[in-house]
Amino acid sequence: MGELASALHEKAVEFDDIVKSGRTHLQDAVPVRLGQEFGGYAKAVERDAARICQAAEGLRRLGIGGTATGTGLNAHPEYPVRMVRKLSELTGLELYESDDRFESMQSMADAAHFSSTLRVLAVTLTRIANDFRLLASGPSTGLDELRLPPVQPGSSIMPGKVNPVLAEMLNMTMFHVQGDDLTISLAAQAGQLELNVMMPIIAHNLFESMQVIIGSLRAFTEKCVRGLKANREKAEGWLAKNAIIITALNPSSATPPGLPW
Repeated sequence: MGELASALHEKAVEFDDIVKSGRTHLQDAVPVRLGQEFGGYAKAVERDAARICQAAEGLRRLGIGGTATGTGLNAHPEYPVRMVRKLSELTGLELYESDDRFESMQSMADAAHFSSTLRVLAVTLTRIANDFRLLASGPSTGLDELRLPPVQPGSSIMPGKVNPVLAEMLNMTMFHVQGDDLTISLAAQAGQLELNVMMPIIAHNLFESMQVIIGSLRAFTEKCVRGLKANREKAEGWLAKNAIIITALNPSSATPPGLPW
């Protein structure tokens, strides 16, 4: 995520002198700099990364030693602390004992919380990929404000066509992550009484989601974001045709007489 946010920030700086037509409700709106749009994308990814790191802290808490129901029956009194210490050594992670093994045996809320932050990232990335597809649409009959790097032949019957395949890839992989999260949510609520027996599918889907996110973000960053170009002529051309630009010419200090602000 850090590499993607960094690449988006670089494009925000590169595109900051391109003033274009903003759009709300997919209709013409007041002007915005293309760099501001990309700065918003970068900040959204950074905020999602912070949420993920915060949620990951709950996964460090281990209920090991609770045995069947959380009582620790038939487990050596030193087993939990020694096991957590050994797992920390083997993994290089900072792990610690649960402060309530009954809760840890019953509840998969920590895993569900972590998964939900991956889902939020998937929502953000889907939105960004959709924007890329819109901004790169055309070129003759669409917005054509972005030029995405070609990564494969566009069509056997339409030579020169550049399809937004990396953005489409990101859409598909993020749909997959959101599906994984739904499974984890269902499994987390499917535990009964003293033990949630759905932990295997929860662990499987968490690892799968992380693997999918890592691979797709690496490809999207390196093969799409870093190589994309702005079409200044088209972006500024759309702005010149936008009648709503007059709103930006209204002096901010002008207050009509008789109004309370």
